[in-house]
Amino acid sequence: MSRPLIVTQRMTRHPEDSHTIERYESTGGYVQARRALGLTREELVEEVKASGLLGRGGAAFSAGLKWSFLAPERPAYLVANADESEPGTFKDRQLLERDPHQLVEGMIIAAVANEVHEAFVYVRGEYAKPARRLQAAIDEAYAAGYLGRGIFATDYDLEITVHLGAGAYICGEETALINSLEGRRGEPRLKPPYFPAAKGLYMKPTIVNNVETLSHLPHILGMGSEKYAALTGSDDTGTFLTSLSGHVRRPGNYELPHGITWRELIYEIGGGIPDDRALKTWIPGGASAPWFVPEVHLDLEVTKDATAAAGSMLGSGAVIVMDETTCAVRAAERIVRFFAHES
Repeated sequence: MSRPLIVTQRMTRHPEDSHTIERYESTGGYVQARRALGLTREELVEEVKASGLLGRGGAAFSAGLKWSFLAPERPAYLVANADESEPGTFKDRQLLERDPHQLVEGMIIAAVANEVHEAFVYVRGEYAKPARRLQAAIDEAYAAGYLGRGIFATDYDLEITVHLGAGAYICGEETALINSLEGRRGEPRLKPPYFPAAKGLYMKPTIVNNVETLSHLPHILGMGSEKYAALTGSDDTGTFLTSLSGHVRRPGNYELPHGITWRELIYEIGGGIPDDRALKTWIPGGASAPWFVPEVHLDLEVTKDATAAAGSMLGSGAVIVMDETTCAVRAAERIVRFFAHES
């Protein structure tokens, strides 16, 4: 099936050097960051709102609406959440390793839109190679004048710092992440009063966006919100990355349009079950999502609303497939043990 590629387009077409600034700029990179500097906060926020971009980290909240809630107090901060720790989820790792400049440009756009001059990327502690690739990209951006003082020869300053976590799953939750970034114990804060948009990092207004969410921003500005929103026939706009694993012939990360069915995902894109065994169940959105069964859910559309109406969620984008040889009770016990250990 033909699928539109947005955030994986460059790494698919140029796998040998998609992580370099030379390849990034030769394929249109940093053009939209320059353009963003000539737009107002209101114009940028409205463009992202109009695109329908939802957070790709699990909550699926409108990115533009989240930005609009940012309190007016300054300084404000931007944090890219790269603490990808949910079992079965490995999509942000690929974005960091294969196209880190896309994230950097997305962060520049988000920073300008929210009048931020200091930003952080909180990377899962086990992600040594992705962190190195990202740091190399940030260093290249500094050397080119795209980060630091007077970015793109303007009077706008922006610093980006990479921070490695210590492997705690709970730090994927935005307020626990903020605590960890401040050097505190990584545990969630009470909401209210500690909504990051009002009282986030250092008790200042803070935007926390997922890696995949930020990576969409250069493309939204490049193609325009209307075209981006029309990419799929679903109310869920744009594309999404899914980490497909378990009992399928072709596991891996796939960029997909919203609105395909689970049957298409598992049997066409994933190649079906090895040895033609029967499908027993699958987890549609990360280890914390309620499971689906083929007798009921196989022909449902892969959208936020359809999945929620069926009692589950798309969550972190991890799809874990289990065939008839799987003991569902034992699989559930392993997941419960993981969450108990990380609690």
